[in-house]
Amino acid sequence: MRERFYLESSAGQDQLPRRLDLNGFPATVGRHPDCSVQLNVDRISRLHARFDLVDGELRVEDLGSTNGTFVNHEAIREPTVVAAGDVLHLADHEFRMMRDDSARTAPARPVASADTVVGMNALPRHFPLQMAAFFDLLEHERVCAYHQGIHTADGELYACELLGRSTHPELVDGPGQLFSLAAALNAEVRLSRLLRRCSFEAAHRAGLRRPLFFNNHPAECEDFDALLSELAELRARYPDLKLVFEVHEAAVTDLKVMASVREELKRMGIALAYDDFGAGQARLLELVDVPPDYLKFDISLIRGLDSRESPKYRLLSTLNGMISELGIRTLAEGIETRVTAELCREIGIDLLQGFYYSRPSLIPRRRDHHHSETESEP
Repeated sequence: MRERFYLESSAGQDQLPRRLDLNGFPATVGRHPDCSVQLNVDRISRLHARFDLVDGELRVEDLGSTNGTFVNHEAIREPTVVAAGDVLHLADHEFRMMRDDSARTAPARPVASADTVVGMNALPRHFPLQMAAFFDLLEHERVCAYHQGIHTADGELYACELLGRSTHPELVDGPGQLFSLAAALNAEVRLSRLLRRCSFEAAHRAGLRRPLFFNNHPAECEDFDALLSELAELRARYPDLKLVFEVHEAAVTDLKVMASVREELKRMGIALAYDDFGAGQARLLELVDVPPDYLKFDISLIRGLDSRESPKYRLLSTLNGMISELGIRTLAEGIETRVTAELCREIGIDLLQGFYYSRPSLIPRRRDHHHSETESEP
């Protein structure tokens, strides 16, 4: 008997049909008219997903969609077996995989008794990761730009670090929440690029002229060519910004690649900083062969630095002396107390950042140079 499957949409999704039959395999789902199942709804890609029956197993594959395909709340990156009772999301649209009662031989996983009930009430009410709000944030760019001061040892403002925050009313728990969602939805690169574009635009609009440190997500380092291409576009758009690119020290794994990255950044007039140095295995060889302009000590080396007898004091003093001899400027982040600030100055760390000096603040919406710089003061 031929196996017949269909997708049943979750309650509260009036824009979707209650039942989407998968008549024949392979079956494609998307906005394109040629798809087996055409869905003209928000966040569904033109070619979103494909279902196929292989050796008696029903499989779903994401077709490079913008907003992802999920099986039982997990993003899929390769063809994945699904069975009757599984929960699927195409972007944030929720479905339950169902099988016609007449199809007795179809693959099925053991499911709880509540899951065996065919009907709308058997479906989960909400996806727990706030998918709709997150995709709405990405699509409508509901973010804003912040900055935090970076100071010299004598307390003068030297630079700023560019930061991003959500303006979405349902996503208010800070950047940690955003990147946790992004990781679950395989959207780290999209989020990182959005925040970067937003912060560059805001810094340009505000007329910031000090060095501006900016981050990237480690996932972006898996394709440095794409990252550098994007930075070249932003540099062409904002040629007057004094930019400092922060790369996590754990991403510095190939000396030849990193040397090439440094040269390309230099060509674009962008300085290089190694971020979070000491968070894992400090890569001392890279400091010699591919030295950055700046090195940021990981916050774990700074927190708890409260006396000269502290092991962290001796470690930082040794590292800072060695790094300074290479002509690299050092930066300590996460400074929250006067004692920690004084000890960092005593060690000889060049630049200091943390709540003791200033908290992140919204980049002002003004083009006047004088006001934009003075409002950055701690």
